[in-house]
This record gives sequence, C-alpha cells and structure tokens, in this order.
Amino acid sequence: MNLLQKLRLWLTGSVYIGDRRKEGWTGSLPFYAFRCPIHGLVENYRQGFRQELRCPKCMKKALEKMRKP
Repeated sequence: MNLLQKLRLWLTGSVYIGDRRKEGWTGSLPFYAFRCPIHGLVENYRQGFRQELRCPKCMKKALEKMRKP
C-alpha cells in the first residue's frame, strides 16, 4: 500500500485495493484492506445484504469450529 492508502485506512478503517477475480468466479469484485482486531491487516470483499467486510481468517476459524463434532 502506498502512503495515501495507509492514511485512508487509518482514517476510514478500510481502503480499496483493486478488483480481483477468484478461480471459478464469472466476474471480479472490489477488494478492500482493513484491520481485524484479532488478525491485524487482512483483505476481502464486501459480503452479505449489509455489504460488511468480514475477516477471512475469522470466518475460516468459525467454519472449522462448526464442523467439529
């Protein structure tokens, strides 16, 4: 990230870092960098009806916890 992006991250809590397309997707989505209170700086796209930024590491951990018997 450049200095302007770091400043924007500090001021607003998230910063646009570019459009990306994951394998199997038909189109691309805008990705953002933001701070997770547990994992620090992470990146993901906005999700759900409320277009929230969710930490992918926290989501993975929660899914693993749900799968355990």
